[in-house]
Amino acid sequence: MNSALSGILSLISVALWSRLCSAVPLAEFSGDPGFQEFIRKNREFVYKIKSDVTALKNLVHKDFKLGSDDELSMVQGILGINQVDHSHCPKNPCDTEGCFNQIQTGLHTYHAYLSYIAQILPSYAGQVAALQLENTNLSSNIQLQMEESGMSTVTYPQAENQLSFPETQRVMGSYLVLRNLQKFMEMTFRALRHCSA
Repeated sequence: MNSALSGILSLISVALWSRLCSAVPLAEFSGDPGFQEFIRKNREFVYKIKSDVTALKNLVHKDFKLGSDDELSMVQGILGINQVDHSHCPKNPCDTEGCFNQIQTGLHTYHAYLSYIAQILPSYAGQVAALQLENTNLSSNIQLQMEESGMSTVTYPQAENQLSFPETQRVMGSYLVLRNLQKFMEMTFRALRHCSA
């Protein structure tokens, strides 16, 4: 009976140890030169994407003579255009895995939104396609870094996050999505800086 009890206790100990090890947070990445290089390059890339989004957003605002941002913010609530969650990114210390997964979720969401905007604003299709390509490249960079660092990643179904605006508010909705994408890129830039500290 003692050997059976001892065997059971050994199994329980191994199971508990395995459980504890899986709960250990990922190693600190701040000293990893490869991770630091990834952060540096992708912060530059995020800054470029933000600049491209800002230029397109300002062009749409000017060409369609849209109202002030305060007026458009009221429309944003009506259309249900929300900002993507970044809550894991500002944590101290940075929750790198959670933050990168949230950035990936945002990139996936905005990629779908940009497809919709390309249909609404066909005269800007080239600029929107360039943003989609940059978005996809950034997502691939982050995905690869997560895999190399042993972080778990999230996989998304194809048809997710579809937008639909009433006919009269499609241009305003497109502008607001671009404005949110600009803010998302600003938050992503700050998150990458924070996670590298």
